[in-house]
Amino acid sequence: MATVKNIILITEFLDKVSNLKEVEDRKIINIPDDVEADIGLKIKLKKGYDWLDVQHKINDIIWEIFENKGELLAVYEEFEE
Repeated sequence: MATVKNIILITEFLDKVSNLKEVEDRKIINIPDDVEADIGLKIKLKKGYDWLDVQHKINDIIWEIFENKGELLAVYEEFEE
């Protein structure tokens, strides 16, 4: 079960991912049984954008949150173009 602190961090993370210009849509998804993560995310990209570039930006967001809050989010990601 997620703690209130994790919910706040996840909300901040989702807001920042939604603001990326490359992201058309994002959905919270179930995390596979063999994966440990705080949140699962399926990200639909706008045409012409590369998933690897977006993944780097998402990693930057995760580290920014870690530097500011002292908590590292584990994120499971799937991309669709």
